[in-house]
Amino acid sequence: MIEEIIKSIKKDELSYQMEIAVNELFEDYINDKELTSFTALDFEKFRF
Repeated sequence: MIEEIIKSIKKDELSYQMEIAVNELFEDYINDKELTSFTALDFEKFRF
């Protein structure tokens, strides 16, 4: 049970850190076309 709680806490912390990173880089990603130039070559759909 304790192991599950620790895993859950680590997962929550990783999700939180990823959200912070996304928020910090979002403006650069939207405004710098060089960061998205290869997106047209990818067949996956991306949301902006």
